[in-house]
Amino acid sequence: MRFPFRLSASLFKARVSGLFAGASAAPPIFRLNPCATHLAKRQRLDEKSTELEFHSPEECADCVRAISSPVVWLGETEPLLHPEIGKAADAIVETGRFVFVHTSGYNLRQRIHEFRPDSRLFLVFELAGREEVHNRAVGLPDAFRRSMEALRAAKLSGFLVAAHVTATAETDPCDIGELIEFLDKRDVDGFMVSAGRHLDPSIQRNLEESRALIRFGRWERFSALLDTSYAHPAPAKLVSPGQNVFEEGD
Repeated sequence: MRFPFRLSASLFKARVSGLFAGASAAPPIFRLNPCATHLAKRQRLDEKSTELEFHSPEECADCVRAISSPVVWLGETEPLLHPEIGKAADAIVETGRFVFVHTSGYNLRQRIHEFRPDSRLFLVFELAGREEVHNRAVGLPDAFRRSMEALRAAKLSGFLVAAHVTATAETDPCDIGELIEFLDKRDVDGFMVSAGRHLDPSIQRNLEESRALIRFGRWERFSALLDTSYAHPAPAKLVSPGQNVFEEGD
């Protein structure tokens, strides 16, 4: 694993700037959901269906220009649901930010051609653990295999790739350690473990033990920044009231 020097320098600069700006400082990692989930306008009372609106690549870039955060994390709703997610990521990269596209990776192999490799772009795969654990957590028997196929395709295409684990009460640090070793052999560029939106005290031990297994200080610190990034919401027009949805149909 490696941590880009430019990313490290940008985060250090943001930290120094934050010391002077105080409470008004922009977060180092800015979370942006390019998909807006809302209830269907004519939804029947007994239905739970939702529909999506998509913020254009230009809107996403304009939003990012309004803040000084060096890192933009594209996630919440599965970003591959966005029909122009590749263009949106590219537009944000062109603003000079580092972009992390947080995806299940289930259908990324079929969409990889929509993205352009760049030293500021990371494709981040959400994983729950090794193959059996991940498939059980996702509820799909081929979820891990498809993610690994997409990861291999991304590496062969010249992309920076990373993996992310959201720690839960069921997370087994030993399994996470095996996952890190497995991915390290596949030349993954980064690995992160965070607690997600709500840090439950009951998972603190699993979180700390799993994160310590990364054994790469900068990625461990970046993982900690992810936990704090939820305290800084996106501008109102880009806030999604939807929940985390890492599902996508074929």
